Amino acid sequence: MHPPIRSSRLNIACSFALLACAGPLAAQAAPPPPYIEIFREEVKVGRGGAHVLTEAGWPRAFARAKTPNHYIALTTSYGPAEAWFVDGRGSISEIDEFNRQVGAAPGLTAELDRLSAADAANISSVRIILGRYQAAMSNGPDIDVAAMRVWEVLIFRVKPGHEAALARAAALYRTLVEKAQVIAPWATYEVMAGMQGPTYLVWIPHKTLAEIDPATGVGAAIEAAMTDSAGMQFDSYAEGYYSIEKFIFTVSPEMSYPSPEFVAQDPSFWGRKVKVPPKTTP
Repeated sequence: MHPPIRSSRLNIACSFALLACAGPLAAQAAPPPPYIEIFREEVKVGRGGAHVLTEAGWPRAFARAKTPNHYIALTTSYGPAEAWFVDGRGSISEIDEFNRQVGAAPGLTAELDRLSAADAANISSVRIILGRYQAAMSNGPDIDVAAMRVWEVLIFRVKPGHEAALARAAALYRTLVEKAQVIAPWATYEVMAGMQGPTYLVWIPHKTLAEIDPATGVGAAIEAAMTDSAGMQFDSYAEGYYSIEKFIFTVSPEMSYPSPEFVAQDPSFWGRKVKVPPKTTP
């Protein structure tokens, strides 16, 4: 996944090199939401299929209750077997209001409790994460989330007091993107709660898995723009991090609860549903 140059520097420079592979943007673009919620589940080995069947019950329950808490489900293509359920929100008060509506919907809480109990056989842990958008550490242009099918997520665990190192690295990488004259959007979120901090999540959108290849297209252009001086600066910034973890996710429409706008844009994808096995009579 890393560029072949500077093989001894597989640190912050190479991690940001992954940001350069985003594909062409769709017309219905929008800026990143100010806040995101992530419901992160670790899936047990051999329980992936059963997990999808159970999780598909959640969007059905929300749709029947007509609650507005839409979200996108992601499953790992590379990384530990996990499922992330991600929703974007405009404010903390909006999150609070959606929670209130879910709690007030008749019969919904009991149905969600039943689904949670059934899902306990499929997952080993659940973590709920709250993140806040950091524009200074991100790069435009805006994207059409409904058109993206693959997401790269970089998890930067930063040493306390070294938060500025990530901001400087992002700014440096942005200059390389400008020098290469390519489109490479990413969005950075600082974790407010749910993980040890300081931690930052960098989200990189793709339309296809092939776009993550750093040896072709946008990635190759960024590699050509990388200089020895820039590499040395990235090396110095890397001293401010405990670790950099990389995930590649695929969107799961079956487990998602998309908005009507998403479904209208691509009904064949976002309208996909899990076939519920018929009930059998003992």
